[in-house]
Amino acid sequence: MIKTKNFQQLMGGLNIAILPQIESDVIHCSTLGGVLRDTIRHEAKAHSAAFDPVGFRQVMRAMSGGDVEVLFFAAAWDVCDPKIVGAAINFRSLFLQRNGRDIDVHHGIYSEDVCLLFPKMREIILERPRTKDLPEKGLGMPFIQASIDYYSRHGFKDGTIPIGQAFEFAPSNSKIIAIKEKLGATLGHGEESALLRIAGDRFPDSIFKLPVEVRFVPLANGTIDPNNFVVSWESADSRQKIMASFTKGISTFKGTPVTQCQFISNGKIPNTGILQCAVASILQAAEHEIGERCWGSLAKPWHEVSPNVPLGGSAQDVFAALFKAQNVALLSPKRSVPLLGVIPPPLHIHALQEPEIVSALKSLGAKQRMLGNNPMQTATLDLRKAAERHNAPNRPLALIEPDAASHNPIFSLAV
Repeated sequence: MIKTKNFQQLMGGLNIAILPQIESDVIHCSTLGGVLRDTIRHEAKAHSAAFDPVGFRQVMRAMSGGDVEVLFFAAAWDVCDPKIVGAAINFRSLFLQRNGRDIDVHHGIYSEDVCLLFPKMREIILERPRTKDLPEKGLGMPFIQASIDYYSRHGFKDGTIPIGQAFEFAPSNSKIIAIKEKLGATLGHGEESALLRIAGDRFPDSIFKLPVEVRFVPLANGTIDPNNFVVSWESADSRQKIMASFTKGISTFKGTPVTQCQFISNGKIPNTGILQCAVASILQAAEHEIGERCWGSLAKPWHEVSPNVPLGGSAQDVFAALFKAQNVALLSPKRSVPLLGVIPPPLHIHALQEPEIVSALKSLGAKQRMLGNNPMQTATLDLRKAAERHNAPNRPLALIEPDAASHNPIFSLAV
């Protein structure tokens, strides 16, 4: 049941509400499964991607672990009979912002999916009283605005208040583009911005490694955020700065781990050779820290084929078969996947209005991020400007320096 005070009435008489998921509520858990399944199916169809039921179960596990937060969208003509008509899926992330010649780091949101379910919306339309009307411009804007307002006032469940939002969009999705533009979002386009992907053998060995720094993010209770960290590089005179944030995520389509990354500079870019080395060094340091945090998926153990042993044969035949199998194992090439290793997740890299960084990333092997047949782009939204009212403190985070005595990441990669 949604409290009446949580509803707001739109022009025309429809009531809407934002409902955060409560893990201990049995009804919420049941509703989440149905709504999330319909949401992911709808998004997959819209982007010509496949719905993966096994991946869906992995997403549900991630939500039960607290890595993902869900807001339900409720609508009702009568507040005593609300319908869940959609959902927003979000990760606690970081929001990087230029501040003169410096770069500020704020708490942020990474929005994975925002969806209104058409079957539920049709029910709302069919049940409309004669004296009331739907909003002329649809429900997308009211629900997104209500979500922004909710996070600006209440923050995440751990108490952190986000300052900004990062998300990806398909350039062909005219509806979401129109809504985000009205809210003041900065949308990527052309060659100056990109959403790129790196996976597998990531970086060439010939890149010269520059000294970079891994810094940790504090949560509201003072502990280190296990799902976010920052890596930065700056020139010897501190005039040129490049920073990247890294967020533990999961693909809601496949249920596989993904690391979301945001790159930004202070506007002073070094020459191409140094820039490529700086970007590669940041990514290599991040890959090490990701491994330390075990964000990836557990590597599958290597299954050996049992030797063909003639159990009914003589002792000499059995011995010969076992000896041959042992020699084959000894002479086989080394396995590329360890028995108890962690496979690093792919990086989805957001670079907004940073054409030089985009070019450097592509030179290192980063490819265009695709969803189904759709090339995706990056965007950000300053929640302080978009929210009608908020409590968010307008100050950057004080990042935590790594303590070499208790934590041993390789945060200086100079050679």
